Amino acid sequence: MSFAQAHAADAQNSVLKPAFPQALSASDLAALSGGASPSGVAITKQTLTAVNSGNSLNADTITTGDVSIGAGAFNGFNGVGNFVFNTGNNNNVQGSLSVTIITPAN
Repeated sequence: MSFAQAHAADAQNSVLKPAFPQALSASDLAALSGGASPSGVAITKQTLTAVNSGNSLNADTITTGDVSIGAGAFNGFNGVGNFVFNTGNNNNVQGSLSVTIITPAN
């Protein structure tokens, strides 16, 4: 590939690529701790509640099933998922997920 061809390919690719913010310097990274944000604080509050009542088990007949996910079960799914599968008896399983997206100020 000639220099002109490479330059043309780079120019075409730069149109397709999004412009990302400048990377943080090593000293800026050192000043941040896990979960810290250079532009503020993100707070989430979630309340999960579940109730189990009136349940009983007979030790001779306790069974649980398999988790079976069919082909195409998630077709069309977009985004961030938090999927919880449980085959236990007389229990509650709750899942919670928080996503914080920080965008640079222009």
